[in-house]
Amino acid sequence: MKNYTIVFDNQCAVCSIGVKTLKKIGVMGDNNTIELNAFEQNKMACNVDSQRACNEMAVIDQETLEVSYGYDGYVNLVSLKSERLGRVMAKKWVKYLFNPFYVFFASNRRVIAPLQESGTVCQPELKKGYRLFLIAFMALFAGTVTYFKGEILNSTNGFEFLNGWKLITITGLGWLLTGIFYKNKNKWDYWGNLSVIAGTAILLQFLGLIGYYFIPDFYWVVGTMLASDFIMLWMHYRRVKLLGVSQKYTFRWWLILHLSATGLMALYYFN
Repeated sequence: MKNYTIVFDNQCAVCSIGVKTLKKIGVMGDNNTIELNAFEQNKMACNVDSQRACNEMAVIDQETLEVSYGYDGYVNLVSLKSERLGRVMAKKWVKYLFNPFYVFFASNRRVIAPLQESGTVCQPELKKGYRLFLIAFMALFAGTVTYFKGEILNSTNGFEFLNGWKLITITGLGWLLTGIFYKNKNKWDYWGNLSVIAGTAILLQFLGLIGYYFIPDFYWVVGTMLASDFIMLWMHYRRVKLLGVSQKYTFRWWLILHLSATGLMALYYFN
């Protein structure tokens, strides 16, 4: 890394933790990194495009001050350790395959792993296709896990009125209504945050399904559902705060989720 300096997003948790880890193990030094919200004051970054650096990581050659961005920047860093691997990564077909993964994370990083926002930090350009993919992936993951939970509950005394598809509607309707009712300009960021909140909760419930596989007890299912409810509430509160909007949206989201779930549960039970 001695030949390069990277401009990293210090408002992205994964980016910041990654840089700190590389420093601790000695791969990077303090002179190899520049925080995104301070790079314009650094002479080393005189050729860096501010908006492009906001969208993708910028890698600066310390000798020529030439700047590469995103995937191409990673190729330069990898080439320092392995020229052969760097040449492979630089091939057009390899970049064609792997660059979308980098762009997906880079464009969604502020909703995947946000830190406290700063008024001086730029905003990455919204790439709706990648944001929609994030939302769709989380919805598919949530739907799959929820379906299996519903089938488990269907075979449990007292919950025979439920099944996989019914539980999907019970848990999913509230999220859909919350997204529809949110009309602010930053709705794409809010929708992205909702998907990550739901995905995190479902991951915990997925671990509950694994526990159920080894020790078949429906408390794995119900217990992780209750625990995830508290985690979701904390995450929504924090992310709404980062978005700079009123916590009334947290209350409204929680109310819609629970009222719609209670209503559908009652409908399925009495029918």
